[in-house]
Amino acid sequence: MKNLRIRILLVALLASMSLNAQSSKNFIKPLAKDGFYVDSILSLKGNTIIYMRAGTEFDIEKARVAYVEHSILGRIDITDEKTANQNSTSLIFPEPEFNGDAFICNLEDKTYIKMERAIGQVKVKDQLWGPETKLYVKPEASPVRIPKGKVVILIRVPDVNEDPKSFIKVSQFSVSKTRKLSLARQNELTGKITYGGYNRQEKDFTYKRYGNSSLLLTVDIDDAGEYCVSISNPNRVDSKLSVSCFGVDEINKFVE
Repeated sequence: MKNLRIRILLVALLASMSLNAQSSKNFIKPLAKDGFYVDSILSLKGNTIIYMRAGTEFDIEKARVAYVEHSILGRIDITDEKTANQNSTSLIFPEPEFNGDAFICNLEDKTYIKMERAIGQVKVKDQLWGPETKLYVKPEASPVRIPKGKVVILIRVPDVNEDPKSFIKVSQFSVSKTRKLSLARQNELTGKITYGGYNRQEKDFTYKRYGNSSLLLTVDIDDAGEYCVSISNPNRVDSKLSVSCFGVDEINKFVE
């Protein structure tokens, strides 16, 4: 009887020690999945959680995690599960794969088409007022055609925390044998450099975040013609520039 009591006490002691050891570890609870203990949580910065487990470093997207139990900081809520479920069901369209890739979305029938991704030539031309940097894209018309009106554009961007209007432009090409777009102009008298094109060339847009790495742009286009969406960097000068292109027609068609 005495030996039985000793055994029971040993089992209880070992269980208590195991529980205490486990509770001193860090814990990660993914959304809609069982949580797991890790050796240490290395970083909670950015969009991922970096942790150590069995001597190996892993990472997990914050969007997939409900909360973590930190050995020092305690519980930290990461993503509300109800909100996450609502957001996942509201993502009608997939996010584009690469930065600068863009879709034209039809919200009524929930369809989308990928824009033409074109590599244009950047050239400097002398004008009366001074040199002008232009983008030239061949051929003169995009194979992606949509009707004029409200255009909804889904584009993947490098950083959704930046002001979209500081680096995204929706522009209309001028067309003469090829598509042309003014990127920068310099006044030789004053030396002033103006980035971007003319007022009639660039179109205003509204925007909102979409998914993890994309933006949903809305722009009203009333004129038929050739258009593009570009992610600009005035401090970078290349002989080539990649842009996402589409054409707008008077007639009602939505084809690629």
